[in-house]
Amino acid sequence: MKTIKLYSWIVALLTGMGLFSCSEDYMELNKGYDVLTVSASTDTLILDVKAPDARAVTFEWTSGSNMGTGAAIEYTFRMDVEGNAFEGGIVEYMGKGVYSLSYTHEQLTMLMLEELALPVNEDATIEVSVVAEVLNETVETQVSDPVKIVVTPYQPVSKTLYLIGDATPNGWDAGSATQMTAISGEAGGFVWTGELRSPGTFKFITTQGELLPSYNKAAGDTADGLILRENDEDPDEQFTVPASAFYRITVNIIDLTYTIEETDGMAGPKYDNIYFVGSFTGWSHVAMKQDAINPFVFRFGDVLEWNDGGEFKFGTAAGSWDDMYHPTIANAPYTHSEVMQDGEGDHKWLLSEAESNKPYKLYLDITEGEEKMEMNLFTPYENMYLVGSAAPGGWDLGNASPMTLDPENPYVFSWTGALTAGELKFSCDKQDDWNGAWFMPVEADRVPTGEVEDMLFTDKSSTDYADYMDVDMKWNIQSAGTYTITLDQLKETVRIVKQ
Repeated sequence: MKTIKLYSWIVALLTGMGLFSCSEDYMELNKGYDVLTVSASTDTLILDVKAPDARAVTFEWTSGSNMGTGAAIEYTFRMDVEGNAFEGGIVEYMGKGVYSLSYTHEQLTMLMLEELALPVNEDATIEVSVVAEVLNETVETQVSDPVKIVVTPYQPVSKTLYLIGDATPNGWDAGSATQMTAISGEAGGFVWTGELRSPGTFKFITTQGELLPSYNKAAGDTADGLILRENDEDPDEQFTVPASAFYRITVNIIDLTYTIEETDGMAGPKYDNIYFVGSFTGWSHVAMKQDAINPFVFRFGDVLEWNDGGEFKFGTAAGSWDDMYHPTIANAPYTHSEVMQDGEGDHKWLLSEAESNKPYKLYLDITEGEEKMEMNLFTPYENMYLVGSAAPGGWDLGNASPMTLDPENPYVFSWTGALTAGELKFSCDKQDDWNGAWFMPVEADRVPTGEVEDMLFTDKSSTDYADYMDVDMKWNIQSAGTYTITLDQLKETVRIVKQ
């Protein structure tokens, strides 16, 4: 209190002498003498496994006081189980000028379980307090009285699901189990379309390489739905495939429901061409590449140079603005994967200027009911190698022929030398178990045209390419001679020219 009185006396003196004015700038720095308090948007919260991304609670606090010093105030948020006196728990540094903090249902559940070690599906009282530290050593640290809320965390469910069984493409090998696609906007929902074999059975596992836990068919002739199998003593009822055919399987591991429908395996994608459109292209339609293995997937890679906007979406016909694919929210970050076709609002993905002028690879999957967009920064491989019976080192990975990196373009490699008649593909990493990253032709035994042509990329060490594990295609070099090869790993193109 002595500090307050002294400062107030100096202010009064200077004001009387005409040397001080209560300017607008001063008012912004003077936080007054507000008592630091914290409040919660609810006092009872049952966290909802079906709404993981919805906002569950917001905590707000007053500014507290800098006691008229004009010094900045930094805030620290604390949360702990009632009775722990904040001796452990959750501590988040909030910095300056921040007066609220929100959590989604999933965020708060994970904090309750992982940081506070609370049991699932049981009420627990937690306390929240905020600490305000004034960046002036004459002012004491302020601590709000705690606010209490009763929280009931839920049991989280897996974010991944896989098919396993002798009816599935990869059989009973848990390490190569067939991945299902998470359904956008449906917590616990997964879908897969593909061929199942008969006679054969299958079930669902949550983690590649692990047979437990699994989701199985509920036991009994009249039973319907799924059961969670957590140990070897639980029933191991499996789904039986009545006939070899293409099926669409939809599962929700929260509701424990499923549907299995026979579908037309010959049905192709809705569009044969998709276009990248946005400020990066000057709003012209740039054709994307249709995936050589999955015709529902279209790919694009380039350095996205800032062009006053940062927006993009996807067209379905050259020059047309109809039937476009958009994100489900306006100004979506490039990490937003949920997609809709037309619908309400002309939503677009948005890159900031800081995120632009960098290399990206993306793909759009237009499988109906499973539409999604995935986009990632691209880190180029530092080396590239020729491998195959046509290459100087043959099939000896340790002796694979290195290509030369373009000094002005970190994505382009070139090589000139003698090839014999035979097979050829490109290794990005010379992984000695042959399960590394590769560039291949888009069809088996493809004869080089001498022009720029598309390549297929796969990384057999990554689960992102689980559907490509068995793909092994090569170029067919039909005659020996001197060749020049130019490979662009960002745009996934190659030119193989005989001199």
